[in-house]
Amino acid sequence: MAIPRDVEMEIVRLLYAEAAEKDWTFLTDSERTPIYNRWARSPEIGERLALYLKDPEGVRHWIKDRPMKEYARAVYGIGKYAQLVPNPAAGVSTLVKQALGAEWTPDLETRRIKPLRVTLRKGETEEMYFTWGPQRDLKHLAWAALRAEADGDTTPWTLCVVSAFVAPIPQEVKTANLRLAERCGLRITHATGE
Repeated sequence: MAIPRDVEMEIVRLLYAEAAEKDWTFLTDSERTPIYNRWARSPEIGERLALYLKDPEGVRHWIKDRPMKEYARAVYGIGKYAQLVPNPAAGVSTLVKQALGAEWTPDLETRRIKPLRVTLRKGETEEMYFTWGPQRDLKHLAWAALRAEADGDTTPWTLCVVSAFVAPIPQEVKTANLRLAERCGLRITHATGE
């Protein structure tokens, strides 16, 4: 039996409210585990979901692989749950402005996911891909850029590592990121998105 849309949205709203409270994007996997477990057992989330899922053990799996997998995209206004984020993070335009300046304009029609990215334009002739995510996702951002280059795409990439205002990226991590960028021929920037 499918989860009714209104029930799904109400549950996801609860999940996202707590995720925002806990700075979900910046939690480690081990910090997330007890939260997933509590959600799966809670009457307002887990027990309600169990009514609609064939396998009651699949509640935690549904939470993790559906709404929480979408959370990072929803925070930036992307996907079916975007309207449920209580305090949306900086939009891509704000991140671009912080990272590269006001002369670059994101073409939102080119927005892609896995990883989040858009094509930026500067004037009529300059173009680059801009991808962003938290420090924990830098490997995915770098892999996408390196893979595109290996496949023959010569468009340059800028990888933007996003941190929370209350939890900035330590200077030694930023320095390590810049060394990685130099080694791989990439451009890595840092911005505050939440």
